[in-house]
Amino acid sequence: MRKVIFMILSLILIVALTGCTKSEIKEGQGISVRGIFLEGSSGGDAETLNWILAADATSFSYVGHTLDSLATYDNKFNIQLRCLAKDVEISPDGLVYTVTIRDDLKWSDGSPVTADDYVYTLKNLMFSDWLNYTYKSDWQEEVDGKAVFVMPEVVNATTFTITRQAVDPEFVYTIYDLTPYPKYIATKYEGDVKAFTQAVEFNNLDYTGNLGPYRLKEWNRNDKFVVERNPEYYLGKDVGAPYFDQYIVKLFGTPATRQAALEAGDITYTGIEPEQANKFRNLPNVKVYTVPSRGYWLLAYNHRANGWEGLKDKTVRQALSMSISKQMISQAILLGFADPAFSFIPATSPWYVEEGLVKYGVNPLYDKNKAAEFLYQKGYGVKKDDGSIRITNKDGAPLRLVLVVSTGSKPAEDTAFMVRKELVELGIEVEIKLRPWETLLRQYVMNKVPKTDQEPRYNNGPEAVSQEPWDLILMGFNTDLLQPSGSHVFFATEGGLNYMGYSNSEVDALFKRAKSREALDEEVRRQIYAELSRLLSEEQPVDFLVFNRANHGFQKNVMGIEPGINMGYNYHLWYFEPAR
Repeated sequence: MRKVIFMILSLILIVALTGCTKSEIKEGQGISVRGIFLEGSSGGDAETLNWILAADATSFSYVGHTLDSLATYDNKFNIQLRCLAKDVEISPDGLVYTVTIRDDLKWSDGSPVTADDYVYTLKNLMFSDWLNYTYKSDWQEEVDGKAVFVMPEVVNATTFTITRQAVDPEFVYTIYDLTPYPKYIATKYEGDVKAFTQAVEFNNLDYTGNLGPYRLKEWNRNDKFVVERNPEYYLGKDVGAPYFDQYIVKLFGTPATRQAALEAGDITYTGIEPEQANKFRNLPNVKVYTVPSRGYWLLAYNHRANGWEGLKDKTVRQALSMSISKQMISQAILLGFADPAFSFIPATSPWYVEEGLVKYGVNPLYDKNKAAEFLYQKGYGVKKDDGSIRITNKDGAPLRLVLVVSTGSKPAEDTAFMVRKELVELGIEVEIKLRPWETLLRQYVMNKVPKTDQEPRYNNGPEAVSQEPWDLILMGFNTDLLQPSGSHVFFATEGGLNYMGYSNSEVDALFKRAKSREALDEEVRRQIYAELSRLLSEEQPVDFLVFNRANHGFQKNVMGIEPGINMGYNYHLWYFEPAR
């Protein structure tokens, strides 16, 4: 459920090597225990395995193989307990959350995982001033005009409470995401950012014990991430899960190379690009699942001082969004495996409300003539003798914008060039900068206040700017379908991932209302989300482009898959079909 920024097309790509080891059948179950499961990706590598320092999806996915959160959900949004012994209990007034963890969780040294570890992680690490935890605001509430942290407290070895001063109807989903550090190790590094960042135990995941289905074996950066079966996994004791000796994340150079490997039978699974979906559906040894995703593509507008000044004007942003066809992206580039997006909440979420959305980028609000008129009214154009409008800067010079996109995905790059073509037709020159994911994050997304000793972060305040100037970034974001309020991290003024620098007090207030006592009434909360979606669709802090549908291609001998929007929730139970 974690709300993280992720690279365009950075879906979890899980692929299994076949024929690399001899199968061994678990007696009495008919399930293959031996084998190597490989996740193939042509995206960027993880930033870190020290999860509290991470903001990218790949880092969290790597760590997630070795460290379970408290709970997750299945394809029908039913909560699935993980490290919880029972579901979180909420007091009648909605202010006290009682969390009871399992009593069979162990750290790597054999000592028990306790409530004290969770409380210490919250109070001394996640809430601390000395660590830069991106999602810190998820654990804060506003009291008397000030942001204060919730109050965790140990009850006994397996129970702790979290007390709030104000009601938040969706806070339980934040709790479900919680993972701990071992207090007995973390105390050695507390207060020392450098030491904590370099801590061998955390960077090598040496502490994770039986908390995940796998244990780290090796990580060769920009090549592969290898974990091996954890025979002590707390969820696997009764059934022998997980059913693979190793799980390997292998980085491929391009989508074409991993798809070629799937076609050749060298791997068992990879994500399928839209133009290849029909081809793989017709292969006798491959099964393709097409499922909705939580991810959407957007064109971020730079509201900060090193972006084009016009982007701070809502009417200008509307004009640009009005000039870019979402149907063209959905159909011509993604071949129907996407739907136009007008909000951060997808239609698959129980909180989606379509009424009132302003639908820029589709008829009748796909209109370059109207867009040119908008820009002219704001001083960004001149009328020619024939009455047409030539788009210019306010000084009459040609208007030039910089569009940045990550390398590694042909659909993403094709979309960037389509956006360029649309804006060129409007009369705006666009320079495309293709950058590796890590470079894009470091040079264009992270920011700091000039001439200060600030560490670059994803949002260092309204005066911060990125190392390199930019105007547009083609990016992918995620929405927590059960807790859309978590997207405040992207769009609220102080949101930890609001790298665009967007600020709107009404948007901020609506995100706060979605997490307030009045939103306990689900109909009220639905109205708040409807208004928030309407406002953002009108404001256009970003151009919401499309919600993706993902194609997952498996060799047919992979069993146990439950296709759906969260199809990996039970991946520890996947197995190879026994040879006959």
